[in-house]
Amino acid sequence: MSNIPVSIVSVASDELDERALYDLAYNTIAPQIEQIANVAAATVEGGRIRQININLDPALLSARGLSILDVVKSVKASNVILPSGDVKAGNLDYNVFTNNQFRTVEPIQDVIIKVNPQGNPVRVRDVGTVTDSSDIQTNIVHADGARSVFLRVNKQPIANTVDVVDALRAAIPKILGVPEGVNLTISFDQSLYIRQSIRNLVEQALHGSLLAAAVIFIFLRNLTSTLIVSVAIPLSMLVTFIVLYFTGQTLNVFTLGGLALGIGRLVDDSIVELENIQRHLNTNSSRWDSILNAAREVAMPILASTVTTVVVFLPMFFVVGIARLLLIPLTVTIAIALFTSFLVSRTVTPALCYKFLRPEQEAHRTMPGWLVALMEWSRHRYDSLDRSYEDSLRWVLGHRRIFILTVLLIFMGSLTLIPRIGTEFLPVSDESQFRIVLRAPVGQRVERTEQQVTEVERVLRTVIPSNELETIVSSTGILSQGRSSLFNPNTGPHTSSIQVYLVSPEKRTRSQVDILNDVRPKIVKLFPGVSMYFDPGGIVKRVTSFGSQKAVDVEIYGYDFDKAREVITRVKEIMEQTPGLADIEPSREESYPEINVTVDREKAALLGISEADVANTVLFSLNGNGQTDPIIYTDPYNGNEYFISAWLAEEHRANLSDLENILLTSKTGDPVLLKNVASLKLNAGPVKIDRKYFQRVIHLTANPTTRPLGEIADDLESAFAELQLPAGFSIKLAGQIQQQRETFQGMQFAIILALLLVYMVMAAQFKSLIDPFIIMFSVPMGFPGVILILFLTSTTLSTVSLMGIIMMFGIVVSNGVLLVDYTNVLRRRGALLQNAVVAAARTRLRPILMTSLATIFGLLPMAIGLGTGGETNAPLARAVVGGLSVSTLLTIFLIPTLYMMLEEWVPRNLEDDRHQSTPAMPNTIATPE
Repeated sequence: MSNIPVSIVSVASDELDERALYDLAYNTIAPQIEQIANVAAATVEGGRIRQININLDPALLSARGLSILDVVKSVKASNVILPSGDVKAGNLDYNVFTNNQFRTVEPIQDVIIKVNPQGNPVRVRDVGTVTDSSDIQTNIVHADGARSVFLRVNKQPIANTVDVVDALRAAIPKILGVPEGVNLTISFDQSLYIRQSIRNLVEQALHGSLLAAAVIFIFLRNLTSTLIVSVAIPLSMLVTFIVLYFTGQTLNVFTLGGLALGIGRLVDDSIVELENIQRHLNTNSSRWDSILNAAREVAMPILASTVTTVVVFLPMFFVVGIARLLLIPLTVTIAIALFTSFLVSRTVTPALCYKFLRPEQEAHRTMPGWLVALMEWSRHRYDSLDRSYEDSLRWVLGHRRIFILTVLLIFMGSLTLIPRIGTEFLPVSDESQFRIVLRAPVGQRVERTEQQVTEVERVLRTVIPSNELETIVSSTGILSQGRSSLFNPNTGPHTSSIQVYLVSPEKRTRSQVDILNDVRPKIVKLFPGVSMYFDPGGIVKRVTSFGSQKAVDVEIYGYDFDKAREVITRVKEIMEQTPGLADIEPSREESYPEINVTVDREKAALLGISEADVANTVLFSLNGNGQTDPIIYTDPYNGNEYFISAWLAEEHRANLSDLENILLTSKTGDPVLLKNVASLKLNAGPVKIDRKYFQRVIHLTANPTTRPLGEIADDLESAFAELQLPAGFSIKLAGQIQQQRETFQGMQFAIILALLLVYMVMAAQFKSLIDPFIIMFSVPMGFPGVILILFLTSTTLSTVSLMGIIMMFGIVVSNGVLLVDYTNVLRRRGALLQNAVVAAARTRLRPILMTSLATIFGLLPMAIGLGTGGETNAPLARAVVGGLSVSTLLTIFLIPTLYMMLEEWVPRNLEDDRHQSTPAMPNTIATPE
């Protein structure tokens, strides 16, 4: 992924031409940028490459019996700097150099190529002209519609994108050697998306904290209690940051996402602790005994709920692929934060309660009358809620069959919605950018392609309003020199990559997909015979697709070119007929025009001409000798090196007929035309050949549009299974489809393992197999909520939402733990079964509602998914919110019902808890008023 630029630096000037801009960027700016820490490369694109050209006239060469090889050989021999020993004279030792490098361009014209029999020298100026010009332009760059030069800045693989871009921005104003009037601007900054995503997560965490605190305040009706509970959030986050720092982690969208996801859950342990302490304080005059007994009473359930919430994340270490790399930081962060919140609830919360918390009646004495009346009114409302719940629970316990049947119907009914919820690997992120790949007829000249790109850019600016568009950068063709071809996605002069950058999502009303769908039909119809492919997204899309810009990647393996063409055609037809697929792009381009020069070895040998001479003569005549047999010219003014290249003058290499008349020389010095020793044949071949696993492979990539990726994958797989392939050919679905299937298999295993771990943890805590069995019924009660919220919000079942389901497992069982544990406590104190069940349920109703609502409201900002990057973690939050909401509602009735049913079928003798300091309760438990 280090091939993806973190930034693009544009170089523009009204005074310098393209040659001067390229020279400045390549020799002055790029070396200084590459000195920045963690910058891997700064490759230059666009402009013209300076070159000293020797433009030869074939007629003049023929008249003097010369070939282009003679010219290159003579100029190269005249442009050397060689050490020639040393001379000791007197007290000094002199180094001797034979320095014959050209200091200016003019002396090149005077180089003697040969001396004729009459003794007259033949010089370079006798057969051509020398100009200080440029190489053939094969790459043209536009920045905001004007020709320009830019540098793609790539970082080291392990480097931090934000740090690299910050260092780049700080270094640009300090770059030396940039003339006045030259503007260096950052046209693209990959860190903007990262910064905006992180800022959005911080805001979501803050809003979630405030909402969770508001829920606590509404239930506790006491500002002091709210502050005591809320202190768990900053303390847990602080400890988490410290641990992340010492473990070498960074603050990114996944670590911060983990904190934002855990915000509501961080206060759960402290809520249970404080609520129980408050109840004991209201009924016990001894402050010390109340806090100790209350803390001891909830020690086991809050430990069990914390461990079960954390233990569900352990199976994530068994997931493979990109999902493991993305989700492990999130799970580690949540685990650290939750364990910290547990420690806070066991230490800080009781200490603060001892210092500041007072019984309700005592607190009322210092309150104004109106506030006391308000508190009493709210207390009556909560008591009414408790009584209504108790009445409902007693009805359910008396009509168990009806209730169980209703729960089963709800569960089974929700399953019918699963086929209507699509699947995908990861949610589509709005990265405020998309790319258009223009493919003209293969072999088209770069100048013609540039004209088409200019028209595409004009249409883009017409269709996309200025308040939604940031900038447009295009690169057409490939530079013939330098490293840019390694990073440039183009395949030749007929292709262009047009990168469209939009303003951040909060500044526009449409998503990047909506804008792309609006642009697509208007661009596609511009030029008949020209293919247009659209790639939404940026670095996130590339990472999750393993380098490809598209989610769907069909790989065709096979060696034979002719048979491969047939397979490509048939596969492309299937993909075009598959609903929901667009921008189907084959990686192999056929029919690139070629001219094959076949040398007659016998004729050439008789004339004393080797095949290497023929190949070099053709190459030098058409493209010069700069790339294969370079002659270096060092500019005395700046010390930069440039090529001296000899070739035929442009007017003598403009037609195909000029090729067959290229001049060779025999061993006797007689001129020989190329057509006399070789045959020329027009042909066509592929632009490039890809290999994977040491086999030839063709990629057909596409974008899913109106359908989920999972449905498209199933349709393609069914169609390909019926396709009759030639011998030696095979088809494989790769890209996000492959990753999705591998990840979903791993997540299924993780879900099963998480359920087993939760059961084992509770069995160890309860020292029983029956109680955990009852509590585990909380888990399926969450599925209807997950399915319903995914369906209502049009959210797909993805790796992220599956992660939310796993997280939900650990959270929903905590409610059951509270109910079952306190029921056992009451029964150990001597309460009868039904009385204990009802009293425990009523007593634990308020902490259950508080913890559940605090978690739900804490996740609401993330579940809404607003802001940059909000769509990444939104499915996870939605799964937890939906599952916890429905599970809480059903669990507070189902768990007591199942507890009674199992105790009636398999009675247990619960011994008195000798560690409890409170006296045994009577068999009849009074309903609290």
